[in-house]
Amino acid sequence: MKIKLSSALLALLSISLAASQSIHNCKEVTLRNVQQIDAGAGQVIAVDRSRRVFHLHGSNWLYMNNYMQHASVGPTGIWGVDRQGYINKVVAGKWTRTSVNQMRQVDAGGDQFVVATGILDQQMVTAVLRGSAICVNRTSAVGFMTPGNSVSTFWITAGYLKYYSCGPNSCWAVNNKDEVFVTKRVDPRTCKGSNVLSKVAGTLSMVEVATDGSVYGVNSKGQILRRNGISIQRPKGTSWIKIDVCLPARHVSYDLGRLWVVTKTGIALECLI
Repeated sequence: MKIKLSSALLALLSISLAASQSIHNCKEVTLRNVQQIDAGAGQVIAVDRSRRVFHLHGSNWLYMNNYMQHASVGPTGIWGVDRQGYINKVVAGKWTRTSVNQMRQVDAGGDQFVVATGILDQQMVTAVLRGSAICVNRTSAVGFMTPGNSVSTFWITAGYLKYYSCGPNSCWAVNNKDEVFVTKRVDPRTCKGSNVLSKVAGTLSMVEVATDGSVYGVNSKGQILRRNGISIQRPKGTSWIKIDVCLPARHVSYDLGRLWVVTKTGIALECLI
């Protein structure tokens, strides 16, 4: 059933708090029952509640002929985590499975490297102690073309992380307590950065770093937040700015002046920033 937003609701969606970034012209996209959305490098993909993946072409959402529990797009292409927990990459228009498994979230926004978080079983004691996030370096991420290609992964030693996202200058993480962390100067060849995850004030359920380095997140209340004051000299930024789109959010992503929002009811919005 098609959901129509009333003129009054659309008016509310166009209003932001005085202390927030300007947001306007929000409109509902045609895709229904959206679970997650990701924008990067000029592309937009989405996963619905049935785990089907769609790619935005013009105003049409095209089904990508596979099921993923999470998907991401960025400088290294389109990546996803399938229902069995394997990381996949789209090669020549087809989802191609890597050997990396037991993952649940993937992010392709780094400088030609890919990061992911996972659910580890009890047999992987060492991995649990070292952390539940991994990185696929530039050589492996760019070079992966067939299932037989080897994929080099590096464990990120940071405790239990449920969400990890990278941009051109830094990576941001959220742990199982909704605490937020950032690491800077990640080398795409080795996946090593400052080797320190610095804690950031505030709590988030998920966080996304855009291709231009801006950072957006959603907290447990469904509020959308943007990190203010980020620069190469100050990767942590200075403060969180609340962006009010009226409806409680589940997921958010930003690219090229557009904020893509998934509400808790599965409605997806495209908003101009």
